[in-house]
Amino acid sequence: MFSATFDDFDETERGIAQRLQIDGRMSTVQMANEIGVAEATVRRKLQHLLSDKSIHVQLVSDPMRGSGVTAIVGFIIERLHVDDVARRLAAYEFVESVYGMTAPYHLIAEIRAPSTDHLFKFLMDELRPVEGIKNTESFIIGRVYKHHGRRTEV
Repeated sequence: MFSATFDDFDETERGIAQRLQIDGRMSTVQMANEIGVAEATVRRKLQHLLSDKSIHVQLVSDPMRGSGVTAIVGFIIERLHVDDVARRLAAYEFVESVYGMTAPYHLIAEIRAPSTDHLFKFLMDELRPVEGIKNTESFIIGRVYKHHGRRTEV
């Protein structure tokens, strides 16, 4: 059922992480009951996992909800400029994720733009002067079947 293995975690830490994947707001009392340990143990281990950045809890929005368009964009970059372009992309609020890749793209970005026009202008006009970008390829998301580990209703 769970996708991550959490190899470096002990059994209790794995239980905490797996439950937070399903419900990021689950109480430590409920986790303790489900895992079969004391709530103080869950609280202590959860605090440790969060403080050493082994895990983090964040809100993930549904890419199909509301107005706008979500796209996965592959970037072919001159190798000398990959880090600079990645940092520049990551600075935009509507760019949700930026990943360094092996091939055929050097970078992949998930972009949640207000409209296809906004996405087009961003890629064609705003990024045009950015040194190192050789080409892009965009994939507009039409339907989501699974997002950040959660299956969606179809």
